[in-house]
Amino acid sequence: MPRLGSSAIRHSVVAGLLGFALAAHGAVDIDKYTSAGLLRVNVTNLGYIGHAFSYPGLPAGEYPPGSHVEHIYRGGLWVGARNAEGVLRVSSGSQDANGLVEGDVVREFEAYASSETDYLTQIWSSDPTRPNWNPAALANQQFNMFFNDYRVSSTHWPLGIHVALRVLAWETSRADDFIVLDYALVNVSGTELRDVWLGFWIDTTVGNTEHTNPYDPNAVLRWNYYDDKNGALGGQDWLYDPYRVEGDPNIWMAFEHDADGEEGLATSWIGYRLLGTSPAPQPATGVRPVNYNQWSYRGVPSQDSWYYDSTDSTTLLPGKYQIMSNGEFDVGETQDQDFTREGNWVSLMSTGPFPSWAAGDTLHMTWAIVAGVDSLALLANSKVAQLAYDTGFNLPQGPPSPRLQFGYAEDSVILRWDPGVETDSTGTALDPTDPRRSPEHHISTATGEPDFQGYRIYRYEGEALDLSPEHPLPTDVATLVAQYDVIDGVGFDTGLPPLNGDGLREVVDTGLREGFPYLYSVTSYSAPNLQHQLPELESGFYANVDTLYPGPAPSVDGKPGVGVYPNPYRAASMYDGTPLESNRKIWFTNLPARCTIKIFTVAGDLVDTVEHDSAVSGQEFWDVLSIKGRAIASGLYVYAVEDLASGEVQRGKLVIIK
Repeated sequence: MPRLGSSAIRHSVVAGLLGFALAAHGAVDIDKYTSAGLLRVNVTNLGYIGHAFSYPGLPAGEYPPGSHVEHIYRGGLWVGARNAEGVLRVSSGSQDANGLVEGDVVREFEAYASSETDYLTQIWSSDPTRPNWNPAALANQQFNMFFNDYRVSSTHWPLGIHVALRVLAWETSRADDFIVLDYALVNVSGTELRDVWLGFWIDTTVGNTEHTNPYDPNAVLRWNYYDDKNGALGGQDWLYDPYRVEGDPNIWMAFEHDADGEEGLATSWIGYRLLGTSPAPQPATGVRPVNYNQWSYRGVPSQDSWYYDSTDSTTLLPGKYQIMSNGEFDVGETQDQDFTREGNWVSLMSTGPFPSWAAGDTLHMTWAIVAGVDSLALLANSKVAQLAYDTGFNLPQGPPSPRLQFGYAEDSVILRWDPGVETDSTGTALDPTDPRRSPEHHISTATGEPDFQGYRIYRYEGEALDLSPEHPLPTDVATLVAQYDVIDGVGFDTGLPPLNGDGLREVVDTGLREGFPYLYSVTSYSAPNLQHQLPELESGFYANVDTLYPGPAPSVDGKPGVGVYPNPYRAASMYDGTPLESNRKIWFTNLPARCTIKIFTVAGDLVDTVEHDSAVSGQEFWDVLSIKGRAIASGLYVYAVEDLASGEVQRGKLVIIK
């Protein structure tokens, strides 16, 4: 049987978390999402992930960031068991439902908070430069969430389960294409639960929200849920080709991609992989420990266990528990179903049985949500997720990225950051874990030695990286502006950027186009460590990435005067990323540090107000929409810029041509 166990170290940490999480009801926390790495997934303390496309602007399963390519509608935890009365019950965090409101009706978990601190969600980071740094954190970003299955409805009666969920996301380039959902489930029913099955249900769907719109029911081109292709892969000893993976014999993973790649706008793949459970399941000899069920949307059973068809009282239908435990693996073309066809598929991967779950005992189950630019990348990324799990999430990481500050000059961007120090103000050496050391005096947790070697500065022209199977990494498409290396006889020995008068490293990137978007990232890297068999480790591209619009610094005493560009403004001009109204920009430049911009019609009607407050930038854009978010007609407009420090008002005109 494949190894499905997990690390005792991880369990001791989770046990500590569960000690804080008592059975007091907590408020709902639904707006959190992973922002480390390349996969943005909405996570909640209600047993589910994703928001059923109910909140425009909140990622549900976006990959990569800023691409507008979504991959997750909604997914959630399933737990099935026989209770003390011998009745089969299933508690599900999510199931087939149209939208968030309908989904909440059938959701069977609810939040609860700590009686000591009354937190909703703990947010930790393993990065010592972050304000939420916690030495117990396992990843650059970690959410600790708590919920139970106490939500009673006409179709659900609780099993009595408390759940501590750790959501883990990394910024390192080796592990930034997946997140981990690490569940610790405690039986608080007071009695033994038997014949237990654990699973994860998900409705994945892939598309580009700027091409097809899942948010607006009146959109001309609506989201297509019916052109996705799904499948699953299983362990070497349990499945036949092509549903097993050479070199990854213990894989249990389901996946989905858009059949036509949405005209090249959504070609990436999404998957979810079972990394392990503890204890391991105990199926009968020769019986597969993992089941995979795939069905068309709206096919979820309406009851926990066997029930009669509402349209045919003589037909007995399998319930949710029977689906979890049916021993099926729905792949390929079968006598009853073609699982390879395009469709609006949902799926459930489950593992078991666990014959006995004693009162007070904990079951652990861990999944990875994985993305990739194509099928091969998806497999490779999922294998890294499995390695992370197998090593207790002890992924070796180099020095963290510096925290950046930005400034502007003509046609230029100024990057500044704190290099870190080795001693405090008294000359006493700082503790190896002290965040003030990072990045240049960072101590490796893997070797106990300093590991900083240098910096790399990346620049990309655009608001979102254009990744592809040919160029799957941010560093493949971004320009390496500069690389700096400590002078120590290792590497290029170029030396580090100079320190300015404030003791900050400072680099000026020149020759830029004003008003155009540029992504900047500064990473830190280590030298290979042959003694400890560690390769070069570079911090994540997205650890400090920001979108900048080059332009002048704030004007002083209103000199030079406020300007506008482009003027006249032509819709879908070269300044616009796309012809969409929401992407249009008119730039006001040479602004005071703090000012209010008002745009009027020539008749004196207020069209919109824009606030500007920046000590480093002297420009601000207007989105060419009215104060009510409506498109602006062609014509002549008047603007007034009031300096909030001096009260001086500068006026001018601009022309819009559509």
